[in-house]
Amino acid sequence: MEDKDFWRSEKVAFLALASVKGISFWTIHKIAQSGVGYKDSLKDPEKAGLGKIFKDTSFDGFEGQERLWAIGLGLARQLAASGVNVVFKNEIAFPAKLRAISDAPEWLFIQGNAENLTKKAMAIVGTRKPSLDGLFLTKIVVAALANSKMVTVSGLALGIDQIAHVESIRFGLPTIAVLGTGIFQNYPKGSEPLRHEILNSGGTIISEYLPHQSYSSENFVRRNRLQAALGDILVPAEWQIKSGTAHTVKYASKYGKLIYNVCLPGTHTLKPELEFSAKEYGAKTLELPLDIHKLLSACDGIEIEIETEKEIQSESQVNPESKSEVFTLESEPFPVDDEASASKSRQLPLL
Repeated sequence: MEDKDFWRSEKVAFLALASVKGISFWTIHKIAQSGVGYKDSLKDPEKAGLGKIFKDTSFDGFEGQERLWAIGLGLARQLAASGVNVVFKNEIAFPAKLRAISDAPEWLFIQGNAENLTKKAMAIVGTRKPSLDGLFLTKIVVAALANSKMVTVSGLALGIDQIAHVESIRFGLPTIAVLGTGIFQNYPKGSEPLRHEILNSGGTIISEYLPHQSYSSENFVRRNRLQAALGDILVPAEWQIKSGTAHTVKYASKYGKLIYNVCLPGTHTLKPELEFSAKEYGAKTLELPLDIHKLLSACDGIEIEIETEKEIQSESQVNPESKSEVFTLESEPFPVDDEASASKSRQLPLL
């Protein structure tokens, strides 16, 4: 059985650490891969290499740690109020498709329907400045999936990505938006209405970045690997050899995904990226709408592997003997009296 109490306390400690100025995404990532555990890192910052940061930010000592724990609880409640949950890689609820890749995220923030992350999916990505042909091809691909059991995956970026999301909603397909920023960031600017539509239509928004983490070119490249991993099929609707989408194509090849370029009849020779990706990554090219049946046949052939709890637990790096009281990032409110009881007993909750 999975120790849910342990994971709940780890989440509060994780969020507490994520709130400290000077503790970056990569610092927490290093802690995750060390197997030390977030709660233990909060309890003994010196051992985790965080002693100086805790002193510089006045979070050292019992009172400092108590305040930091309260901040973690506050952020947990804020996430819960927004319908956001955080799942760690070694939890059963972590998406199997993401756990399976060699560079899997250590955690994932999930808003909306988490079941979409387990379903057959097509990632549809492309340029931020699409041509009329690119827009048409994206719409044809999504429309062809209507009445299917597929979900779509894209990155919420302007251009092809947002068209893929909008058309998915139009045709009743759940769609997954993979962010290149923290889940509380409004990026790209003005995308919040579309995010609400995605959620209200049974879709999902995910990010591996810390809740308030801003964008960077590196973040977007890393984000692309998650799109490739979640999609059983990748359709780069319009792209260039040197572009962000090119990273997604490369990741899809690395993960053994099916890659289908699309073009209008007679335009194959005008797109050098098609020949390039065919030679480098084994991508196939479909002329639409003539070859749409080939794309649908590929969708029908997708099989999803189901992980067992034993397989997941065997990969766990976190100390299984760690125990804790119950805190949750789910819909029920966090206990409000633990902070007061902690002050009386001079012992941090869960530590």
